Amino acid sequence: MTYKWKPGARIKADPQKAVEMMQELEQAGNLSAKGLLDANRPEDAPLHNEFEWNDGVAAEKYREQQARHIINSLVIVREDSQPVRNYFKISEGNGNYTSLSVILESEDTKEALLNRAKKELLAFEMKYRTLEALAGVFNAIHEIETTREGVNNGNSRTNPGRERLWQVRQPAQL
Repeated sequence: MTYKWKPGARIKADPQKAVEMMQELEQAGNLSAKGLLDANRPEDAPLHNEFEWNDGVAAEKYREQQARHIINSLVIVREDSQPVRNYFKISEGNGNYTSLSVILESEDTKEALLNRAKKELLAFEMKYRTLEALAGVFNAIHEIETTREGVNNGNSRTNPGRERLWQVRQPAQL
């Protein structure tokens, strides 16, 4: 079997050597983030150079990850509905987040959020496509994608009433 890194991964190590190491760790019952990190502490380990070993730099990166977690954890709470995430990263180009209220002010930012959602749905499918039990979910993802394309082309007759699937609602409507 051949292995490679998924598109967008910034990993330079040989994927075949990485999977061999991970298989060994799995067989030993130790395939975890800590297990993989510990196995790659030696400088000659296959994934050693994929880790940041400068503690000052690593600490700053960890704090940035904590900040992302804080931003992603803030939700809008209304008595009559489920909590809704407040901040979204709608652009790949920068690390900035945008509040839902600002996103809803512009058709461009609403469209960017919808495109981000579509990308995440397709990533979910890529991750779990071998699970037949989720076939209905994947069909729904493709139905939404087809519906969205029909709406963008002004062809809502192919999917009557389906435009609402892709509307971004104001927080007061959620």
